[in-house]
Amino acid sequence: MRTVNEPTLDDLMFIGSWMCDSDRQELALTRDTDDYVSLAHDAFESGFKFVVLDNALPVFAFGAKLLGPTALVWGFKTEQGCKAISTVTKFIRRAMIPALRDAGVRKAVCIVHPDNRASQIWLRHLGFTPRATSREFGTRQEDVLLFQRDEPDAVS
Repeated sequence: MRTVNEPTLDDLMFIGSWMCDSDRQELALTRDTDDYVSLAHDAFESGFKFVVLDNALPVFAFGAKLLGPTALVWGFKTEQGCKAISTVTKFIRRAMIPALRDAGVRKAVCIVHPDNRASQIWLRHLGFTPRATSREFGTRQEDVLLFQRDEPDAVS
C-alpha cells in the first residue's frame, strides 16, 4: 500500500542514500549526490515536503521551496519509487497545487537534466513547459533545462 505522508529526516536520508540513477544524474548538476545528508536537510527545510511510503518503506520524496510567488519544485526517488509516480501525480494535482495556490504561488520551476526524458514527459503531463537551456545553474558547466508551470492568473 502506498501512502503520501509528511517525511521524517530519516525518510529523506534513506531515499537520498538509495536514489535511482536518473535522479542522481540530475541532482549532480547542482550538488554532490554522495552527500545525501545535506540533500535530506535541504529537502526537510522546504515549506512543502512529502514522502511516499510503499508498505512503510520510503521510496519517493517531493516538495517545493517557496521563492515569493514562485516555487522551486523538487523530487528524488529510489528505484522502487518509479512505481509511485501515479500516486505522486494524483497527490500533486489534488493537494499540492491547491496548497501552493493558497500560499500565493502562481509559478513553479524545476531544473531538469537534458537526458532525463522520463522527467521531462512527466513535467509536461503536470503542465510544465521547457522555458530555457542554461549553464548558469549548479556546479558543473553542463546544460540544464528550466521547466516552468504558470497558473492561469500568473503575472508575467
